[in-house]
Amino acid sequence: MENTAQPLDSVSESLKKITYGYYILTTRKDSLELTTRAEDYVAAGTVCWVSQVSFEPKMVMVAVEKDSDLNETIQKSQVFALNVLGQKNQPLIERFSRKTDVQDEAHQLNGYRFEDGETGAPLLTDTVASLECRLVDAITLKGDHMIFIGEVVNAVVRDAEEPLLTDQEAGYKYGG
Repeated sequence: MENTAQPLDSVSESLKKITYGYYILTTRKDSLELTTRAEDYVAAGTVCWVSQVSFEPKMVMVAVEKDSDLNETIQKSQVFALNVLGQKNQPLIERFSRKTDVQDEAHQLNGYRFEDGETGAPLLTDTVASLECRLVDAITLKGDHMIFIGEVVNAVVRDAEEPLLTDQEAGYKYGG
């Protein structure tokens, strides 16, 4: 039988061919239940490994780096919001790839306005849509990411006509 194993660089290049959308994942938890924070904490970050996983009830999954503030905060808060980016939101990808700057009194994250959702998770008001979720399951993988599965409990559509932002339009690749 012929060996069909591919060199690692071929695997990485093939994985980079998978297309993704871009999203900003947000969550909030009070300080009493966090191990690394002395005050209420908002965590936010750019994510692209996202998928709907159930019609009834409506659920989504999102992969989050294990070594991140998002990971701890989602596990403690048990809620998150998935803010869907349109092409007009491309600057948010890079801005939310760094540490989150919270201006709570101005209701801003990294200079972008948010409102508190029903779950307490921040909803970015300039995005195409937001999905608020309650955590259903957290799956610890062998690799460097966790998978969070959330039931959608609230949704807001702000701009149904705006084209969605994918890795092809953004020029970024997160994979391989």
